[in-house]
Amino acid sequence: MNSEKLSVLIPVLNGAQFLEQALASLEQQTQRDFEVLVWDNGSTDGTLEILDRWLPARLPGKVYRGVPLSLGLSLARLVEVAKTELCARMDADDICHPDRFQQQLAYLRQHPNLALVGTDRVCIDMSGNVVEGASTLPFKPSDVLHATLVGPRIWHPTVIFKRSAVLQAGNYQDHSTAEEPYWSEDYDLWMRLLTQHLAATMPEPLLRYRINPEGVTQKAMREKRAALARRRVWERHAAAFTGLPSQMAMQLHDRACRFALPALWRMAHHFQRLDGMPSFTRLRHPSFLDAMEKLISRRDLAARIWLKACHALRPASADGPQTL
Repeated sequence: MNSEKLSVLIPVLNGAQFLEQALASLEQQTQRDFEVLVWDNGSTDGTLEILDRWLPARLPGKVYRGVPLSLGLSLARLVEVAKTELCARMDADDICHPDRFQQQLAYLRQHPNLALVGTDRVCIDMSGNVVEGASTLPFKPSDVLHATLVGPRIWHPTVIFKRSAVLQAGNYQDHSTAEEPYWSEDYDLWMRLLTQHLAATMPEPLLRYRINPEGVTQKAMREKRAALARRRVWERHAAAFTGLPSQMAMQLHDRACRFALPALWRMAHHFQRLDGMPSFTRLRHPSFLDAMEKLISRRDLAARIWLKACHALRPASADGPQTL
């Protein structure tokens, strides 16, 4: 495999409205050694006709028109058919910065111990107007690890990952059911991947992520479904990710652990084998404390006193000792 050639993975279903903008942003990349792999999930809006005009005439790549699949399973198939070690993600309505691939590949060369690197993003509306600027994503590996205790904090369409690491972690999966059709395929993969590998996020916003309009009720329903899906991911993987017994991990997630300090120590020791940060350092680290604020029960007075003391002593800089 060419170690720096990319496979760009794009699952799509009826993406004709913005697909040409997405493909044009790939055509403008300053790093051109890539192929585009698209899995079509039964489009009926002209998506396939657009893809036929672009691939492979204007961009090297291939369109897979198999059985329609979920997002997670179509991504799994694309990972399986990719012939490169490095795979990039984007959605069919996103726009890449021209230097996106060049900058991410340079970052991976500088930090070969990483299995994945994402970037920041800006959010745009249906007209392409910026509606949300750069975020407060965690950037360094330990910060990403800590933030994942609370939820998916890697912006999925921005990532470049090592195919071998994703396959080692079990690839993308989909555990949705007829009763619970929503599944968080990115959080599911991140939790499995981060039990064995390091990930980081670049602070540069190298992707324009398109947000579809939705009403208050729609947004509330989507957020409720997402929260339930994340909880199901936690049920599956929290023991391996945190090093805690499953019951203790669920109590922590649900803010129902009455005395969390032993669990925090066990997690700190468990994470040390991955990123090398000493346990005592982690227990005072700003991003670990921020995650614990969201997991410790308000009734756990001992842990709350510890948190308050650590916050009072935390350094002015949020950059603790970390491994890249």
